Amino acid sequence: MAYEARYVFKPNPGADLAAVMKAMEQGAALWRKHGATSPRLWAITAGELGNYVLSVQFENALAFAQVVDPLSADPEFRAWQARNSEAGHIAWVRSNHARELDLGR
Repeated sequence: MAYEARYVFKPNPGADLAAVMKAMEQGAALWRKHGATSPRLWAITAGELGNYVLSVQFENALAFAQVVDPLSADPEFRAWQARNSEAGHIAWVRSNHARELDLGR
C-alpha cells in the first residue's frame, strides 16, 4: 500500500516567487538527503487557486517514518524552516498524510 505526505502552502501577497521556488527546491533536496526518492511540487490550477503542494510518496507508513524522523531532527532542515518563517514568503495551509486502500481487482 502506498503512503503519501502532502504539504499545502500559499505564497503571501507580494512574495518573491523566485525565492519561494528556491526554498521548495532546497526543501526537496533535504527530503532526498534522508531517503525520499521523488518529492514533487504541484501548482494548484483549480479549486484553491494559487496554492502549491509539496508531495512525497512512500511504499508505506514505515518508509515515511524512516525518512521523516531523521529529516525532522536534521539541524539543516530546522534552519531551512526558520529561514522560511523569517522570510515570510509563504503561509502553511494544511498537511495531509494519506494511505492507499486496496479496492480489490
